[in-house]
Amino acid sequence: MKTFYTKEFQETNNVDDLKNQGVMTTWSYHVTFLVNSACHVWGTQKWDTGDLSKNNWWVALLTFGEGWHNNHHAFEYSARHGLELWQIDLCWYIIRFLEALGLATNVKLPTEAHKLKKSFSSHNKFK
Repeated sequence: MKTFYTKEFQETNNVDDLKNQGVMTTWSYHVTFLVNSACHVWGTQKWDTGDLSKNNWWVALLTFGEGWHNNHHAFEYSARHGLELWQIDLCWYIIRFLEALGLATNVKLPTEAHKLKKSFSSHNKFK
């Protein structure tokens, strides 16, 4: 049986695969650090979390929704970080797709009571 790939081709692809893995690893570390630094400096706070976390739209676009950091700090258990319709959250869309396939179960979201409790504008907070 004749092989279609030469040894040189396989070695070249192994090197390319390692380079791609290095690029992806570097990218993932950088966006993680970007979320944890930029989203504590720039953006808006909708929720009273007692910290400096902020929602940042341009970080959210780069990180598939992780830039809605104030939402994440307010509702750490939530599978959805982009809580408003205009807040693009690609990770949430993937989770919803997996849920529709039956591959994700017990997906948690914040209730209206939890949102009211964390809201800055609420004067009647629940304890």
